[in-house]
Amino acid sequence: MGKSITLINPAFGVYVSHPSPPLGIAYLKAILEKNGIRTEIIDETAGMEVDIKKIDSEWVGLTVFTPTAKNAYELADKLRAAGKKVMLGGPHVSILPKEALKHADKVVLGEGEKSVLEIFTSKKKILQNELIKDIDSIPFPNWHGLPLEKYTSPTRKHPYLKIMTSRGCPYGCIYCFKGVFGRYYRMRSPKNVVDEVEYLQKEYGCKEIAFIDDNFSQNRQRTIDICREIIQRKLKFDWNCPNGVRVDTLDLSLLKLMKKAGCYQLSFGIESGNQEVLNKVGKGIKLEQVRDAVKWAKEAGIETIGFFMIGLPYDTEETMQQTIDFAKSLPLDLVQFTITVPYPGTQLYHLIDDEGRFLVDDWAEFGSYSGKAYYEYGAIKRELVERMYKK
Repeated sequence: MGKSITLINPAFGVYVSHPSPPLGIAYLKAILEKNGIRTEIIDETAGMEVDIKKIDSEWVGLTVFTPTAKNAYELADKLRAAGKKVMLGGPHVSILPKEALKHADKVVLGEGEKSVLEIFTSKKKILQNELIKDIDSIPFPNWHGLPLEKYTSPTRKHPYLKIMTSRGCPYGCIYCFKGVFGRYYRMRSPKNVVDEVEYLQKEYGCKEIAFIDDNFSQNRQRTIDICREIIQRKLKFDWNCPNGVRVDTLDLSLLKLMKKAGCYQLSFGIESGNQEVLNKVGKGIKLEQVRDAVKWAKEAGIETIGFFMIGLPYDTEETMQQTIDFAKSLPLDLVQFTITVPYPGTQLYHLIDDEGRFLVDDWAEFGSYSGKAYYEYGAIKRELVERMYKK
């Protein structure tokens, strides 16, 4: 029997939202199987059960996000107790490798496509991967073995799969973690992107795609070229950008082209309705650009979602009220308000660690959408944040 591994996407502990296609482990499966390593995927978020007795592979790899860390570590400990070798990867372990190593034989930091193969040969316990510069060279994700019909939600038209057309984000928002893909912006070619669209349609019958880049429209010409390539090949599918596009990268003609190419929904990371707060958290956009982008998207016939954050570190009761009022003033179809989370590895986390006070010490509580404040800093007090969030 050759080398083998089981890749697991652990369940979230606190809240259960609609399961999301686990792109990271689908990429790893593609790399591993291309190199002759038998690979099985289990996605707990989609209801797949982890039965340790039935796992017959030599290695088990778990993806760890901050909200899933507690569950992932507990599962890793059980797997090791049952004699399995365990690899941990993902955003949380990339910032806290020593914590992760207490529960694992190997820890993979950053982008894992190259270093995942080293777990079978390297004697190192912590494997650091350099950023992959030519991301066209990465094979398309392998989604076989996953319950694809379960990846849907009330805001979508069909079950969907994800495509990431670029990696990295050059901006410096203090609440955003850059420890996996970095700030170095790397783009796939339009041909490579649309080749993957065709592959997902032919291989899996995919009717809807989420482009989950941090900055899908960062490079205007490339966005145009992707849309033109889709239109030229006469590909019919619905797509959106659920992670949010930057309002300062859009104009009416680009949005009309995106609509023609099948885009039906865009999310905008707006965050605050107060310009000074936006400036201080490093967002780098103007409120007027928000108004224009939302107006143009509506004009182009694209559904709009606005993301807003309550309890940013420089917020006051007045600025949070301005955010609520600003959201109401925009012709958005949907809005999502969340309480600001100081994820480990972000500038915000260090700011609170140095000058504020954490209110939560359980990783499972992070990103829980529970309505609880995570920290106190300056005018940001628990009672105020939770009251404004409810409002």
